[in-house]
Amino acid sequence: MQAQKAGAKLLIVAMRASAVTMGLAESGRPPRLPAVGISKSSEDKIIAELDKGAKLTASCWKRQENVFGDVVSEVCVGLLAVGLVALGAWYGVEDLRSPSTAQPGQNREEIVAVEESSGLHFVLFGSVLLTVLYFFMKYLIWVLLVIFATGAVSATAVLLEPAFASCLPHLRRKKACSIPRSWANLIGVDQDHTWTEAFSEAVGVALAVSFLIWRNNETVGWLFQDIIAITFLISVQRSVRLPNLKVAVLLLICTFFFDIFWVFLSPMFFKKSVMIEVATGGGTGQAVPMVLKIPALQGDLPGQFKILGLGDVALPGLLVTLCLRHDLTRRHRRCGGYFLAGVIGYGIGLLATFASLYLMQSGQPALLFLVPGTLVPTCLIALRKGEFRELWSADYGPGEEAAQASPDVEKSA
Repeated sequence: MQAQKAGAKLLIVAMRASAVTMGLAESGRPPRLPAVGISKSSEDKIIAELDKGAKLTASCWKRQENVFGDVVSEVCVGLLAVGLVALGAWYGVEDLRSPSTAQPGQNREEIVAVEESSGLHFVLFGSVLLTVLYFFMKYLIWVLLVIFATGAVSATAVLLEPAFASCLPHLRRKKACSIPRSWANLIGVDQDHTWTEAFSEAVGVALAVSFLIWRNNETVGWLFQDIIAITFLISVQRSVRLPNLKVAVLLLICTFFFDIFWVFLSPMFFKKSVMIEVATGGGTGQAVPMVLKIPALQGDLPGQFKILGLGDVALPGLLVTLCLRHDLTRRHRRCGGYFLAGVIGYGIGLLATFASLYLMQSGQPALLFLVPGTLVPTCLIALRKGEFRELWSADYGPGEEAAQASPDVEKSA
């Protein structure tokens, strides 16, 4: 209204957060002045042209909804998530697929077993963390960005080092350098490095720096973020293990209600959905990086993204990894085992999530659909095969020996 009183012909609002939908206050007279929202990058371009003395002209038109564009974007997110669940599970059972190259002692140190109480601990810690982030996001967003970037170094190194070692095996035995213990602890790597470790960590550092520099670039920022997120998700499936179905049920049921509360019920206590507010950066102008992002396609506003939280991939993915581990141990056929059913169930859960997003036009707790989508088929197949009790009380924790899988496991899976 102030711009209208000043005689302005057009109001341009540069948004710190990308593609925020503008609206009017519930009270007050509707303005006669047209207003348009632009992204921060568009603002920089306009200011640069104005500084050159260029004349600014603008035209406005009514945006046409494009359902097909929404579907294409959601399909891309869905395919990426399903692919990561399957790939992460395959990577997570490497000790069974290649027992001859497994290092049992080292693997036991690297693997964290989920316990029966872990679901409750997740809910308590996650609730405290979300609440703190909700009230102090202005300051903590920078901590999240640094954690995400430093974690990229160790996650990338773990994934790439075997590839470098297979291509350059002689460099795996040669020491390259040592770094201070404080730096090693900060980024989660060893103090002494071989050349293959140094190469893989250098790639991780380059990826982390690129993300920090271009994270708000609408063209390439999302790509660096997704690459880092992918390394995290695949690494989680290897380093975190569900020992049996009982622990899986307890963990997923707890996260099921956790997701519902912080998306749907938290507005009753905080006036806003805490989960959605935190996931979108809380008005800081910085996006929380712990999500997969795909640019909206064909008809969506510039700067909009389709997102899926990393937890919505990692948590059901742990169950799918357990399913594949049981399949390989019991030598189930690929089409008749648990793994394929778990992946398909996850995909169906994602479809239900996207349908709910379209119908409700608001953020949805993905685990509301993903937990039943993966747990139900797993339990039904276990009952049909008569293996429910076995899978319920199995022990696939870090103490499991890779030697229990015979060399022909992969072929018969």
